[in-house]
Amino acid sequence: MPDKLLQIEELTVSFDGFKALSDVHFSIEPLSIKVLIGPNGAGKSTLCDCIIGKVRPATGKIIYKGKDISRAPEYRINQAGICRKFQAPGVLERLSVFDNLAVATRQNRSWQQNFRLNLSKPEKDRIEETLELVGLEKRRNLQASYLAHGEKQWLEIGMVVSQNPDLLLLDEPTAGMTAQETAKTAELIRKLVEKHTVLVIDHDMTFVELLKAPVTVLNQGQVLKEGSMEEVRSDPEVISVYLGRAHEEPIHA
Repeated sequence: MPDKLLQIEELTVSFDGFKALSDVHFSIEPLSIKVLIGPNGAGKSTLCDCIIGKVRPATGKIIYKGKDISRAPEYRINQAGICRKFQAPGVLERLSVFDNLAVATRQNRSWQQNFRLNLSKPEKDRIEETLELVGLEKRRNLQASYLAHGEKQWLEIGMVVSQNPDLLLLDEPTAGMTAQETAKTAELIRKLVEKHTVLVIDHDMTFVELLKAPVTVLNQGQVLKEGSMEEVRSDPEVISVYLGRAHEEPIHA
């Protein structure tokens, strides 16, 4: 595998003449965490949309595992091992926790009436491993609608992990969580890097600090600063355009 799992070079995205991203350079190493922060409208979601193939760049390249995926269709990018979890939990609320994971895990998509029928041993093993990873072993038979908000977020992270991606994009995974749930989510994400690479987009500086990972700050479609949380926190320009505002506004606004 190349030194960089994902390498973004000179990426520019325009919407009707407005540059949502301008000459962005960004990379992430295999089996690591990187955090993307910045004020609203900075281009964080647009960057992720480009990575998963939802948005096409005007110029620049997105290199994944040494191959240019800048123009690849979404399904091909997903098949190559990139999955994204959005901010709002997308669990199937009328199904049990186990069956949600079965839906995400099954290789044979032409299932019959019962999601648990004909699961292979590797699929069952992956579900059991995921239940333990996300801390929902005792909730396996509970209908997902009865889960607490944080538990739904963990279940959806588990559903993404069950697809065995190499790169996970987690969009504000702690939105709406309590402090205790946020700390548990940080612990979960740190465990994920044993087998996966994780890109996290979030506004919660307490959560970002718990991840103990390199941070990239976007502002007005450009990379403003990259470094450790300590380096980012102490940068006068970052404080001026983002961190000072983040302390004045609601964290998840």
